[in-house]
Amino acid sequence: MDMEQARIGTNSRRGPGAAFGGRYIVLALVMALVIVAAALGSKPFARGSKERIAFALIQGVATAVVIVMPWRGLKQLDEMQQRIQLEALSIAFVGTALLGSTYGFLENAGLPRLEWGGFIWPVMVLLWAIGTVIACRRYR
Repeated sequence: MDMEQARIGTNSRRGPGAAFGGRYIVLALVMALVIVAAALGSKPFARGSKERIAFALIQGVATAVVIVMPWRGLKQLDEMQQRIQLEALSIAFVGTALLGSTYGFLENAGLPRLEWGGFIWPVMVLLWAIGTVIACRRYR
């Protein structure tokens, strides 16, 4: 490991989640749980109520954390880690598109309608975490 890698803390040979020190993946999964919990917690309240708006704002802040944090960390990664994250994000993008489209077709066929706003980001984060593990294993 050269001095630049030591300073930044990026070593391509580390395990899954090394791109963000593992803490980011955990933070992203926690934010996914916050988003789902807020979506479920808002259900008993009427649309437009102060409580429901507060839950929506919580979801917005959690989403912002998940979106903004990777941009800050990607610049500090070495080329291998950037490639791993690109592959992981690609898996998340494709997986989310497939799941969303497929369930949309199933809704048209009669399955219950889902409120996608509370579930898209958590699904994408989960698939990103899975993609990170898959990509890290590939480059071991």
